[in-house]
Amino acid sequence: MPPTRPEVPQVWTVRDIIQWGKEFFTNRGIDEARRTIELMVCAVLNAKRIELYTDHDRPLTKDELAVLKAYVQRRIANEPLQYILGRADFYGHTYHVSPAVLIPRPETELIVERVARICSAQPERMFSCCDIGTGSGCIPIATILHTRNTVWVGLDVSEGALAVAQQNAQSLEATPRFTIAHVDVLTQVPQGGPWDIVTMNPPYIGTADMAELDAVVKDHEPVQALTDHADGLTFYRRAAEIFDQLVAPSGYLFLEIGFGQQQDVENIFQSRGYLTTAIADLAGIPRLIVIER
Repeated sequence: MPPTRPEVPQVWTVRDIIQWGKEFFTNRGIDEARRTIELMVCAVLNAKRIELYTDHDRPLTKDELAVLKAYVQRRIANEPLQYILGRADFYGHTYHVSPAVLIPRPETELIVERVARICSAQPERMFSCCDIGTGSGCIPIATILHTRNTVWVGLDVSEGALAVAQQNAQSLEATPRFTIAHVDVLTQVPQGGPWDIVTMNPPYIGTADMAELDAVVKDHEPVQALTDHADGLTFYRRAAEIFDQLVAPSGYLFLEIGFGQQQDVENIFQSRGYLTTAIADLAGIPRLIVIER
């Protein structure tokens, strides 16, 4: 009987993993398959993406492969890549994220852009600002990083979200101009106002539309950050109700809205005598309503 050969462990290099991962994710319908596996490898190796190409023959250790395998299994179970890696990019910076907060979206950057434009046009003035439902804190922190004359308070009903926002403020060195407060804006009037600028990206998905969400969103992101368990307009009505306590006489309220909500949201505020301006994103879809007296 011939002697058995000892098992020789296969060596997986960075290049091998990326090629395998691209095909594996593509076959399972995962969007941006190559980017997904590359970011996973970067996280495992604590490397930059450029290093995947300059060091493509580097072999992964058994422990590194085990971590990567766990990442892959979580992703094919529809967990968002941002939660797996614990971070998400927003307006030029990287933010810590967890299942306690909504993952920052590119369309929300429109709020930061518009607020920064107003504040930068009056550099001699210090703007007091409030972000309702701050989540990861991405709106106020990004604005702080791109302006010199804004001071923010971030409000949220979730203690877990506030902890994430505080962590981001510290890591991005925004704490001198950013504080947090635990507030349920539906039952409480926030203290400290009125503010020059108020921003809000509320839970605007109606109950009827929740079933149509992608499983990546519906099954993993915080439900209270997605829906009001009604028609999607609850928070807009509340903001209109307490507008005078939120927004200073010459101030602005910036509201992100969902697809097809422009007319409903504008009607809520116009019926109370407020001025509204709709702003579209790069695709021409109305994403932002600005309200003034």
